[in-house]
Amino acid sequence: MAFFDWLRRLIEPAPRRGPKHALRRQALPTTAKVTPVVSKPSQATPTATPPATPVPTPAIKPSAPEPTATLVVRLVDENDHPLQPALILTGQLNHAIRFSFPIIPGYVLTHTHGFTQDFITEYGLTTLTYQRQWGRPIVTYLIDYDNGQLLKLPTMHRGRLDERYQLTPPEVSGYRIFQAQGAQRGQFSQQTHRVIYFYRRDAWQTVQRVHQYVLLTADHQIVNQPAGQAYGYQFPANSLWRLFVVVTRTDGSVWYNLGGEQWLAATETTLRDHPLPTGLPQRHHWNVQPFARLGSVDYVPHAAVTIFKEPYGESIGQLDHGEPLDVRGRVVDDQNLVWYQIGPDAYISAHYVRLVPVASA
Repeated sequence: MAFFDWLRRLIEPAPRRGPKHALRRQALPTTAKVTPVVSKPSQATPTATPPATPVPTPAIKPSAPEPTATLVVRLVDENDHPLQPALILTGQLNHAIRFSFPIIPGYVLTHTHGFTQDFITEYGLTTLTYQRQWGRPIVTYLIDYDNGQLLKLPTMHRGRLDERYQLTPPEVSGYRIFQAQGAQRGQFSQQTHRVIYFYRRDAWQTVQRVHQYVLLTADHQIVNQPAGQAYGYQFPANSLWRLFVVVTRTDGSVWYNLGGEQWLAATETTLRDHPLPTGLPQRHHWNVQPFARLGSVDYVPHAAVTIFKEPYGESIGQLDHGEPLDVRGRVVDDQNLVWYQIGPDAYISAHYVRLVPVASA
């Protein structure tokens, strides 16, 4: 209360006192006659009036500064492990906190605890929780090594940045792992990686890619794969075919691939290194009958059928299932098998052709 006492002393003036040299009144003797003195107005001596004492204006005391406030900001991960040294923010109570949330490479801010816009207490604590970013996925593919077909849908493996991963080839029924491409161990990063697992059928012991020809010494049933399901047609004896793949199964049987999903057993066949070996005529004179029709390849969806320079002759390429055809001629061999001429030197078996119906008149 000293301030208010000081202020009151300034506002209230002290009581007036007479001068120290004023004569005290003395008692007059009783015998003394007092003659009153009448002063004339003109001869009256003015009495000096002391000036009024000015009242000082009280000084305004400046407001005292507000206490200093401190806020500690912790930067932690989701396991409450510090990511960086804590930040110390200072300011005045009830004043705004000027602060930008730190950016930590490889992390994202997910949660704040105890953060306010102003300094509300003298000492405060705020916790900022960051989470490790997700890395780019590792994509695995399971492929049949011998035909390139996808055995299962691709699988994506996810993890946080810099988190370690280790992959193992998954099991596929009827197949064994044959080869792997790509890093099966490492860390998730900002780049997508792929791992390709190649498989081979359990029953296939060896697989050889060849450029040979086979002469059939008997009629052969054609199947969709080694020891697979038979089609409804045969390839005749004394016909020559190009080979692409030779497969030896674990039971010892050998199978020849004639292109696409056409296979036949190696029994009753003779291998040739050239399409026209000694002893075979260089060219057969086929009786090509005029036959002008439109059609398309009728084989297996997403597969191709082989076409030949002449019936049973040299392979000159393949045509995809559904591809349109312009049939120019027709050949019927001595076994009543039909071939269609689709070019000057291009023939296809009628088994693989669907003719467009002719509109009736």
